[in-house]
Amino acid sequence: MSWKVRLALLGFIVFTALPIIEIALLIEVGKHIGTLWTIAFVIGTGLLGGVLLGVEGYGVFRRMKEEIKAGHMPQDQIIDGVLVVVGALLLITPGVLTDATGILFMFPPTRFLVRAGIKRWIRKYILVNL
Repeated sequence: MSWKVRLALLGFIVFTALPIIEIALLIEVGKHIGTLWTIAFVIGTGLLGGVLLGVEGYGVFRRMKEEIKAGHMPQDQIIDGVLVVVGALLLITPGVLTDATGILFMFPPTRFLVRAGIKRWIRKYILVNL
């Protein structure tokens, strides 16, 4: 499959299919817990995303500075920084799937697993021949 087709498919999934799935899930959650609780859930996870961006983002930034001071290139910290920002944005975005994914990206134990997958993907698809 060409990169153009992959990019078009990714765009369709992100901007069309995912919002439809999120709306359907929010409707189902609303049926089970009620409209006000669903709204509280959406607002709460948005606030959580903002708070975690500050807390976890600061921690990643601090570890990155320590690596640089020690004379090392902060490889894992750069990936962690991107995952924290993306995770916070996913938590701030209303939805059940985006919240679950955002939580996976935000907390260090699960972020470690995601980071390992990203590193495998980089090794497989981004090969630099010097």
